[in-house]
Amino acid sequence: MNRGIQSFVIGALVAAAIFVGPSGVGTAAPAAAAVSTSTSTTTSTTTSTTIATRSLTLVFNNVLESAAVLLTNTKRALAGCRPLRINTDLRQAARNHSRRMAQAGVMSHQLPGEMRLGRRITASGYTGWTRVAENIAAGFNTAPRVMSAWWASYSHHRNIADCSLREIGIGVVWTGRRMYWTQDFGRR
Repeated sequence: MNRGIQSFVIGALVAAAIFVGPSGVGTAAPAAAAVSTSTSTTTSTTTSTTIATRSLTLVFNNVLESAAVLLTNTKRALAGCRPLRINTDLRQAARNHSRRMAQAGVMSHQLPGEMRLGRRITASGYTGWTRVAENIAAGFNTAPRVMSAWWASYSHHRNIADCSLREIGIGVVWTGRRMYWTQDFGRR
């Protein structure tokens, strides 16, 4: 894909993440599933609907995460810092933590039975690090809203504007209408 088209697609996805909340993603079963008279057709339609809904959710989560990275790097530029690079291991650690928070219905840096941040990051595959940091949030349904809250908070702002950090992974998960966000930062 050429760079112009790629930039346009990324811009469109970011715009979608900024202006469409999780309520914009269809989670109700389509009417066709309810109308079906055959058990096998209903099962097939329900399975297809579930797969399509999960796929759409994954795409939407990726868009939200990408928008949050873009906004994080915009804030870092204001602070005179270099942009952060997305790291897949940090992203996986962030997604796992957001998923755990969503399952527990609790916002916490360390849930019962969970490893501390450094061990979680290392377990996700991000090894050889010299510094890690984390921001978490719950209840914000767009990337700009969560970034505004983080930027307004001293400790979260400090992590975002820490110019010594070089990489980032963001994970967003929602359960019902409540979204859980994790920003994991690192430097190797």
